[in-house]
Amino acid sequence: MTLREIATPDPSTRPPAASPAVRRRLPGLLLLAVVALIAVTATVTGTVSLPDPLPADASAKEFSAARAYGHVEEIARAPHPIGSASHDRVRDRLMHELTGLGLVPRTKESVGVDRTPGHAMAARVQNIQATVRGTAPTGRVLVVAHYDSVENGPGATDDAHGVAVLLETIRALRAGPAPRNDITFLFSDGEEAGLMGARAFAASGGPGGADRTVVLNLEARGTSGRTVMFETGAHNGALVPALGDHVPVTTSLAYEVYRLLPNATDFTVFREAGLTGMNFANIGTSANYDTPQDNLANSSRATLQDKGSTVLAATRQLAAADIPAIARGADATYFSLGGLLLRYPGGLVLPLAGLSVAALAAALYVAVRRRAVRGRSVAVAATTVVVPLLAAAAVGWTGWQLMTFFRPHYTGFVFGDPYRPALTALGLAVLTAVAVWIWASVLRRRRGALELGAALTCWLTALAVLTAVLVPGASYLFVWPALAGSAGLVLAARLPDGSAWRDALSALAAVPGAALLVPIAALFFDALGLVLAMVPLLVVALFVAPLVAPFAGRLRGRALVVWTSVAALVGAAGCVAGVARDGVDSRHPAHVSLLYVVDGDRNKARWVSSGYGDHPWLERYVGAGTTPVAVKFPYLKEPDDWRTGPAPLADAPAPELKVLSTRAGSGSRDVVVRLGSAGTASQLMLYADTTGSSGVQGLTVGGDKLPGGRNRPGVKGRWGWGFTYAAPPAEGVELTLRVKGDGPLRLRLLAKSPGFPAGALSGKRPATVTWASWDAGFTLVSRQFTL
Repeated sequence: MTLREIATPDPSTRPPAASPAVRRRLPGLLLLAVVALIAVTATVTGTVSLPDPLPADASAKEFSAARAYGHVEEIARAPHPIGSASHDRVRDRLMHELTGLGLVPRTKESVGVDRTPGHAMAARVQNIQATVRGTAPTGRVLVVAHYDSVENGPGATDDAHGVAVLLETIRALRAGPAPRNDITFLFSDGEEAGLMGARAFAASGGPGGADRTVVLNLEARGTSGRTVMFETGAHNGALVPALGDHVPVTTSLAYEVYRLLPNATDFTVFREAGLTGMNFANIGTSANYDTPQDNLANSSRATLQDKGSTVLAATRQLAAADIPAIARGADATYFSLGGLLLRYPGGLVLPLAGLSVAALAAALYVAVRRRAVRGRSVAVAATTVVVPLLAAAAVGWTGWQLMTFFRPHYTGFVFGDPYRPALTALGLAVLTAVAVWIWASVLRRRRGALELGAALTCWLTALAVLTAVLVPGASYLFVWPALAGSAGLVLAARLPDGSAWRDALSALAAVPGAALLVPIAALFFDALGLVLAMVPLLVVALFVAPLVAPFAGRLRGRALVVWTSVAALVGAAGCVAGVARDGVDSRHPAHVSLLYVVDGDRNKARWVSSGYGDHPWLERYVGAGTTPVAVKFPYLKEPDDWRTGPAPLADAPAPELKVLSTRAGSGSRDVVVRLGSAGTASQLMLYADTTGSSGVQGLTVGGDKLPGGRNRPGVKGRWGWGFTYAAPPAEGVELTLRVKGDGPLRLRLLAKSPGFPAGALSGKRPATVTWASWDAGFTLVSRQFTL
């Protein structure tokens, strides 16, 4: 045997070399694997994964969900709306617990007033506050949760969780060294009735100076999920670092979105009063929100642990801070990423957007000059990007229409999300990805991956600039993928034509997109529900589009049709399976709207339903036809027409109005009246006719003045002015109406009370039915009066 024979291995023993096609696909497959890993990790660790609840014997300085849950069990034994006996029970328990923790709590009874057009309201509230004194205070941390519930639900999460977090936070703080700053704990009253407790507290000067108080408000809009810090006041660049020790789900985009929604919390009142701070809530399983399903059985201890650990850590940080210095801070861009809190000054938003424009221009110049892309092809491709975006919106809209067709009870979920939406949402995301794949495959017939990637980078850059100007807190979602896309274009253009890395680099924007856009899409699904699935699906489309650029176009003809059909069937199967498993049972009851209303002038009762929600049981009480009811019951202004049905007349709290005195003036008269009810009503609602020559020019209640005129904008019909008094005392409410002219003024007074009169229902409500969040499970009695 020769030396050459010894040195040369037998060709038959060599591993087979990878084919050129496989070698060319490896960079793209590697990129795909990295993107998938980033997306899953960022979503699971950042928005899904909850901490384990700590036991009752955990360190005294830590927050323990087991210790806090004992408070939840006591508070949420029954509904405890403002003015009820259960409400007073909760109030007395809080006073007892705070005293036992070594504090000196005090209850302040006052009247909260809302002058907002369309919401003119007043209520007598009982706020509870207690303070942990600081050693050298520079200001105060005000930690807030409301202790009332809605009328039809025990409020285990909204807001018994928040109240329990305050109590356990006090205990943990007392177990350690005294804080530097004062910490006041406010258990506000009447939040569910219209933020009445917060309004009364703010009007009395309770919050103190805006430059010396920071607010942490605790809320809930569901019964599960991670804690989301979804809103801040001004100077948030100095606030969000307090979240670093236990990072919640947060993003500066959230406040931009929240401003567009018709929602308000106690924090809204404090922010409008000039205070800054942070607002926290969990938003998972919104189907249970403000219903009887917000009960102990659906209350998540892991969610309680997450909220408590977050708020305790933030309170400690702010209790040690220089509070006046916060007011000198600037706003910031911030977001959580895989358990980390990332932030940078808001002043960098516009420069970064400008940098993305410059980077794109430079990248296109290099790529065109090196003939890696054709400028016209990039421009044409960019004009077609709207197609997958429209397809994503169409998938979301069509999906919801089909869901409500096959599951009519879905319309009863006020926030547009059923109990178990995850599988359906995933199916919709797959269908959106298929639509994006089809679009990219068509474009790739005449254009390269780099041209498609460049077109998408143009869109990301444009969105970065647009959001930097209009919604600065959202710009980070696009500026970093845009910069990555431009970098990928430059790197790819400098590679040889045959390089396997060229196509993979065209999708470089998907790497930061996986970390930023995918968790936001998951958050949007929770926040907006399946009814608005088009919004998170637009985000999904923006993420998927650059990712598929290297792979689209490799399948043609029959292979493209087959594999695209298979992927579409997988997405559709996910939607079908998600909807199929989310049927009605005792654990997941249908939400229905049903009210018992009485025309007190004619002594005639009816059942009415808004028409949202569906169940065979509801058909016993209301028919399929609709009719307007706002003429006799102005509170029921939406929708225009209601489903109705005959009801037996039963005893129910009826409204009463008594004129106490009248004093004529120049062109007007002051009429003092007493509003009340025969029985215990939870709200009295007064409406005035605005179509005649007379009208209400103003209202005075408890020394507070409210405007007259037409204060119900957009309301059709005669009852254009309205006022509500929540939780009226047994002796009634005295108020003064300033009436224009000396002609007759028609008034309509409604008494609202929770539940139905005895004997009104023909049988017990089945376990598979519960009340919807709005316009369900209460009685209205209406009478007309003339002054």
